[in-house]
Amino acid sequence: MWEEPWNGGRNHHGEVFSALVAGGGFKGGHIVGASDERGEEVRDRPVSAADLIGSIYELLGIDTDSRLPNPLGMDAPVIAPAEGVRTNGKLREIMA
Repeated sequence: MWEEPWNGGRNHHGEVFSALVAGGGFKGGHIVGASDERGEEVRDRPVSAADLIGSIYELLGIDTDSRLPNPLGMDAPVIAPAEGVRTNGKLREIMA
């Protein structure tokens, strides 16, 4: 549903998500960040999707500061966080 109050999302706990990464240069057995006891709000070390994908790209050898060529001359950044999304950097604490 794209109408209010959903706006295309879940309309609940939108700031908290889980992701499992393994191998490929990530250290095993570590947790980055924390939510409150109900899993509704970020309590420690917020991680954005751009932080996660930027970490994956770097481990793959992709320069996240580069731009992707476009036949119309409108080069796009490799990573472009959504407007208003705050990034906190790559996941250095679990990158080998």
